[in-house]
Amino acid sequence: MSDIWLYQVRIKVTDKLSTELRNKEVNDTTQMVYDIAKKFATTPVCTYDAFKAYCKEAEDNGVDQYPLYQWTKDTVENPQKKKKHLKSFAFYTESSQVYEKETATALYNELSKMLKEGLIEDLQLIDSNPKNNPQPPKKYQSP
Repeated sequence: MSDIWLYQVRIKVTDKLSTELRNKEVNDTTQMVYDIAKKFATTPVCTYDAFKAYCKEAEDNGVDQYPLYQWTKDTVENPQKKKKHLKSFAFYTESSQVYEKETATALYNELSKMLKEGLIEDLQLIDSNPKNNPQPPKKYQSP
């Protein structure tokens, strides 16, 4: 039986590298990230920026249709969480935030070289299984 979960690869970077990636600057380290991402038809997306985009979309279309809106909004407005998420980048495909395990594992393996060289601070392979991921605190859940 095939794996039923989809996956996402995330990296944690320094403040400096985050700024460079978010500004689409090109230097030796950012170019390595871009080249690896391109090899797997992915794009590095800052988690904080993705959260902000989700909030804007919800506000533009009616927050009642976005069950994670308030939790996400509170996250981006919390200075400590903002600092954390500004340093986190997920790799998205053109059409999805999650993808098959084979792609995720290969991407992870390529990025692990950067981790070993100390060019990124952390690397995670995350599956879509809800029991392995944070769920909204009770105050954000629908009754």
